Amino acid sequence: MKKKLVETVVLLLKGGAIGVANIIPGVSGGTLAVVLGIYDRLIESISRFFDRPEKRKEYIFFLVKVFSGAVAALVLLAKVMDLMLTEHFHKTMFLFMGLILGGIPAVIRSHGDMKIRTSRILAFIIGVILVLGISVVGKAQGHDSMTVVPAVQGTSSYVMLAIAGFLAGGAMIVPGVSGSFILVLMGQYVIIIGAIKDLAMKPLGFVALGAVAGVMVFSRIIEICLEKIPSVTYYFILGLILASFYKIFPGIPADRTVLLYCVGAFVVGAIVSYALSKVSAE
Repeated sequence: MKKKLVETVVLLLKGGAIGVANIIPGVSGGTLAVVLGIYDRLIESISRFFDRPEKRKEYIFFLVKVFSGAVAALVLLAKVMDLMLTEHFHKTMFLFMGLILGGIPAVIRSHGDMKIRTSRILAFIIGVILVLGISVVGKAQGHDSMTVVPAVQGTSSYVMLAIAGFLAGGAMIVPGVSGSFILVLMGQYVIIIGAIKDLAMKPLGFVALGAVAGVMVFSRIIEICLEKIPSVTYYFILGLILASFYKIFPGIPADRTVLLYCVGAFVVGAIVSYALSKVSAE
């Protein structure tokens, strides 16, 4: 009984850490799952949930503990992110940029054979185009603001939240890719943060449904891709990450003092992300 209790607490804490990672654009929940030693079990529990009925009970208990911790962390940190984006916008975004840059070596080290090949370069280009395309669409639809706004209303907005949840849910389990980064690209990040802050259950419900579907679908795709074409898959991920700077970059602040803080935040973010990636690689 005591052993099970300790395991439950540990899984809740690890889930909370993954939740923290996923609320910050540029930090990968998948990478943190690797760092914490539960990534393989997480992918198996999700992708094999319906294939192995004899282990389904074990999968359920594991996933409930991890995702309960993640959800708790999301709720508790929503107001912190609100404050950071409102009061320290440039410094926050430079911190995120550093986090993205620092995670790139982890992706490169994720597979032993990362030599340049035509198919891999093509995958990289597709990743870049995908991110830039989403960014352009987001700007065209007026979803380019990083200011926290009230919860959305209207059927089309809820559909967009579900789609964003689906893509972010899939991204959350990919090492090196941030689920919240996908939300930023789609112009839904600050909307969802606002919904969490206000505990607006309807929009959050649409996001949750989309995220669950995304996790289920992408976990199977990831398992297949990493097994069949690992190098091509990681090059695609690199394209996603590098192109993210187009959306994340907030511009150079005019105030030199603020710029100095921004550079410091960038360096700190890169160091933290790189340190985590080094741990995950060991």
